[in-house]
Amino acid sequence: MIKYLFIFSAVVLLVIFISEVVIPYFLARYNKLQDKRATEISVTLEDSFIFWEKKKMLLFYLFPFIFSVIGLILFRHIIGIFIGFIFGFIIPKVIISMAKQQRLKKFRSQLVDALMIISSSLKAGLSFPQSIEVLCEEMPAPISQEFNLILSQNKLGVSMELALKNLRARIPTEEVNLVVTSILIARESGGNLPLVLSRLTGTIRDNLKLKEKIGTLTLQGRLQGIIMVLLPIGFAYFVYKQNPGHFDVMMQTDLGRKLLGLAVGLEIVGVIMIKKISTMKF
Repeated sequence: MIKYLFIFSAVVLLVIFISEVVIPYFLARYNKLQDKRATEISVTLEDSFIFWEKKKMLLFYLFPFIFSVIGLILFRHIIGIFIGFIFGFIIPKVIISMAKQQRLKKFRSQLVDALMIISSSLKAGLSFPQSIEVLCEEMPAPISQEFNLILSQNKLGVSMELALKNLRARIPTEEVNLVVTSILIARESGGNLPLVLSRLTGTIRDNLKLKEKIGTLTLQGRLQGIIMVLLPIGFAYFVYKQNPGHFDVMMQTDLGRKLLGLAVGLEIVGVIMIKKISTMKF
């Protein structure tokens, strides 16, 4: 009797210790880690003038657990947890990358109009900083944000040349590199900056049109790559739901597992080749 009472007391004390000490400790550590990660992502996004609430950042790090549960429900197997966790781990990075790419795309589409405004202001007799002020007043975000940052840096004592180089570092695109390099050369050599900007406007406009045309022509190849990824997975899931034992010969024999691995490898190779063919680097 005393033995069982001792065991019961030990179990109760262990439960109290876990619930009062261990669990709060790990929850505090987890919350601190998530808060740190959310802050790091927020700083990274704010550098690109993308402002998201910290709660939204924390939600991103719950995705692996959410998708793990969804994977378990869909596949009804432990492998579903693994697939869901990997998928949930990748999704936040994809969303952040898409947000940055969307902002970059919008910046590119505004660049031609911005150069026209600067060129017209210079022809009207305004200085280069005053022309940028006109641009910030006339143009919406994100290009007004970036050029307004140039003005702010210049007012704080940073030279205009260094502020333009900082813009090139923040927006590492071919168009921005061309604009910044041309402006720096024209300012150093005393060239006709309005004429340089007018010619740049035509060059960048033609370049953007060419990229849009190439993107349209290679759209079919990109769609084929997406279909190649999704079709086998969808087909395997459909067949498994209809006949769970259909893939036993593939899973339970050495030859089947080798053929399955070969099929996955060939699919990956095919996707990479299609991506190489349908992607144009400028």
